[in-house]
Amino acid sequence: MPYLNTFSGNFTAKEARHLLKRTSFGVTESMVSEALNLGLTETLEKLFSSPSLTDPPLKYLTEDDLLDPDAKYGETWVNGKAIPVIEDKTLRNKVINRRGRSLYSWSYLQMQNAGMSISEKLTLFWHNHFVSVSFNPHLEYYYMNLLRTHSLGNFKELTKQITTDPNMLRYLSGSQNTDMAPNENYSRELLELFTIGKGDVVGIGDYTNYTEDDVLQMAKVLTGWRVRGLTHEEALESYFSNFKHSKDSKTLSPRFNNHVLSENGENEYKDLIDRIFQEDECSKFIVRQLYIWFINSDITAEIETNIIEPLAEITRDNNYEIVPALKKLFSSEHFFETVFCMIKSPVDLILSATKSLLLSAPVTSIKEEYDFAYIMYLACTDLGQSVFNHPDVAGWKAYYQKPLFYKTWVNNYLLPKRLDYCKILVTGGDLLIDKKKYSVPPLVPVLLLAENITNAENPIVLITSLANQLFNYEISQNQIDSLKDILIPGLPDFEWTVEYSEFIANPSDTALKNSIENKLRSLIGTMVQMSEFQIM
Repeated sequence: MPYLNTFSGNFTAKEARHLLKRTSFGVTESMVSEALNLGLTETLEKLFSSPSLTDPPLKYLTEDDLLDPDAKYGETWVNGKAIPVIEDKTLRNKVINRRGRSLYSWSYLQMQNAGMSISEKLTLFWHNHFVSVSFNPHLEYYYMNLLRTHSLGNFKELTKQITTDPNMLRYLSGSQNTDMAPNENYSRELLELFTIGKGDVVGIGDYTNYTEDDVLQMAKVLTGWRVRGLTHEEALESYFSNFKHSKDSKTLSPRFNNHVLSENGENEYKDLIDRIFQEDECSKFIVRQLYIWFINSDITAEIETNIIEPLAEITRDNNYEIVPALKKLFSSEHFFETVFCMIKSPVDLILSATKSLLLSAPVTSIKEEYDFAYIMYLACTDLGQSVFNHPDVAGWKAYYQKPLFYKTWVNNYLLPKRLDYCKILVTGGDLLIDKKKYSVPPLVPVLLLAENITNAENPIVLITSLANQLFNYEISQNQIDSLKDILIPGLPDFEWTVEYSEFIANPSDTALKNSIENKLRSLIGTMVQMSEFQIM
């Protein structure tokens, strides 16, 4: 097997869809056409180009205009106080909750509107890698903005930045880590989950890659960092208190060649991270995580030798810049041979439904746009993937829990919900989330989808073209026949041909339009419930 040899086949619509589905949230036919015009190399260049900065989240709920002192309707709240200056605690918490809702909606709009870019998918990868939960929208925004800014950047530098991020300092008790009482929460996760991994158990308190004493010594290195700005008076920031920092030298274990970290004040944590990243296992660790996120959860000994290790070497040679290794992977024979082995995450599922079916958030008002995105956030949360609210510091189980991995998304409880949510996006209906009903109108422009298909008056062409867009590989004749029976139950092909042709000739005929639209909604609503739509 050629593994990382550059892909030598024809870069067709099939390969373009595979690449775009794995690197973007949802794929439109215009994106596929653009990729085909660019070719594989230029498509990768565009995918990895730095995205333009987006405006921050806005206040979009009007009923509390008089409550929020930092923003009016249509303005951003992120430049205000993390804790708004409101004496009434109930009203203050209401404003904070509304800001959180704005942030969650805005985050889904970033993914929905990203276009041909891997940045948003990498931002979510880092969010799942450097898990940090706070329930304060200011902390959450600046934390996620850090991940987004560094999404295409340097793993080692991002690790340094996240170590002193206010959200992380609070989440893993870094702001409580002092010389008198070293707190090991962050130093433990820095090693186990963020940089190098445990490895195998060698003895009591001893693993292949580090020891329990390393956890303690590194906790001492990290002492002294604090967070301010969670009161009415102060600006939100992290800062270093030398008074609370452990001044002695810290000696690491033989796993790190008994390296001694000398006292270096507020820069000592950087020295520590530089030393951790001298271990080759750091590059292998992050490459495995990226492989599971983008390619496949099954890392065999063969994959370890022929994919992980070479990509890890590329990562080390580039001082932990991640883009060179990812470009090598996405342009390889192995990538284009590794297909249909990944169950879509809830975010991938919902956004592949909206974007593939040209369903976008209403733009008639900020409120309608954000409300639509918030329903998408709630749907993904109900399906087990709540952005900003991981179940624990290890992230979503689909990316680490053996042997199920991606299968955790489709248990007996979640699968029926996934199918229902996909259909409702097409046909309209009520989403029942956490015992609350959210009405979704039939917003998918099914007539436009058909209009964009050449020879859509032929039911076989219509169905196979839609299948190619949604599934990216050919479906069987039996499946085509079954879907045709959804479109024109028990009728010959020419019935659809005649009716659709008459509609094209008379688009203002309301009865004809409704008939065609209902048939298309039934067809596409069925297709997004098929198992083929659940995988990529």
